Amino acid sequence: MRRLAILSCALALAVAGCGGGGSSGAGGGVSDASTSAHSAPAASNVVPLTVDAGPGGHSVDIPYVSVTVCVPGSAAQCQTFNDVEVDTGSYGLRILANARDTSGNTLALALPQESENGAPLLECTQFTDGYSWGPVETADVHIGGESASAIPVQVIGDPAYGAVPGGCASTGAQEDTVAAFGANGLLGIGPFAQDCGARCLANADNGIYYVCPASGCTQSAVAENEQVRNPVVDFQTDDNGVIVELPSVSAAGASSLSGALIFGIGTEGNNTMSAATVLAADPSTGDITTTFNGTPLPDSYFDTGSNAYFFYDGAIPACPAGSAAPGFYCPTSPLTFTLTNSDQNGTVSRVAIAIDNAVTLLTANPGFTAFNDVGVSGSNQSSFDFGLPFFFGRDVYVAIAGENTSAGMGPYFAY
Repeated sequence: MRRLAILSCALALAVAGCGGGGSSGAGGGVSDASTSAHSAPAASNVVPLTVDAGPGGHSVDIPYVSVTVCVPGSAAQCQTFNDVEVDTGSYGLRILANARDTSGNTLALALPQESENGAPLLECTQFTDGYSWGPVETADVHIGGESASAIPVQVIGDPAYGAVPGGCASTGAQEDTVAAFGANGLLGIGPFAQDCGARCLANADNGIYYVCPASGCTQSAVAENEQVRNPVVDFQTDDNGVIVELPSVSAAGASSLSGALIFGIGTEGNNTMSAATVLAADPSTGDITTTFNGTPLPDSYFDTGSNAYFFYDGAIPACPAGSAAPGFYCPTSPLTFTLTNSDQNGTVSRVAIAIDNAVTLLTANPGFTAFNDVGVSGSNQSSFDFGLPFFFGRDVYVAIAGENTSAGMGPYFAY
């Protein structure tokens, strides 16, 4: 699930400093992975993946791609948006209504509105730190040379639907603008097809989907084919998963990174399986078990939408309020940990990570946007969230539930 505790040098440093360079020996990165085994050739199933400052100019550890959205069936009524965040911890495409496309225009397509019993269907998308509200509409989605036709997407912050139900607004801070969201949109490509699935099909009191006639909004059960949908499952061929490829990062961090998002696992010559470890994910939750400091954490997962390692360790000091990274970990010296990941099939993998002082890293390297050694105290003490720092220097495979791949059926993660 996406985390929005985004590190921002603007919190403690002059905004002008965010664009500068700099380097430091600060940090203590550790990695047990080699560099990417795949290249990023010009192919229809490969798109550039970048880690940079994002649309607000101060994002850290957020990966972005470009996505084109079209009126269903139209090749002319389309808009392309850069800086769409890639999230392996959620499902479906979401575009901010005030996002600027590559021509500088906000979203202006007349996308068909999804409805239930003649009333508009809206969604309250809940993240760990807040929510986003907006209608569910139908669009053709193009990413590189891949296309998904007439799938449900969410338009976040549509001013035509400004009245947020109390049950949604009570879930945290509202993140319905590019400035609050930190991206022009969110591309959820996790290991499931829909963002809610059977729970929202069978249960009207789901807290996510609402039907909004003129009389007001009420929660509603929604058929799975009407729920916001992972576009990958509707690609013609490369529809069984994705590979996230990003280069390694030094202990000091990097000003930006360029990698690749590859669609399909074992469907093309450029997406053959080269991972050493395949971890079957729980078919209901997409989770694995991580043993950290001797304690099994059964709700663990791999999430490009988290801009740090999220886990609980009461022995690591937190960065103080008012600092460059409030709430992040600020150890007095770099720490290293060896964790054990395991799945229900008995597969076991040991991985090494590092956690350094986030304030030291940011202030020493104000223009950097990629760090492999930042962590946050997670609220779920049964979870270890392997955020984007884990993906640096690895090929990480995400196989979709129910889809066959060269390494077996999804859902699984591999690296």
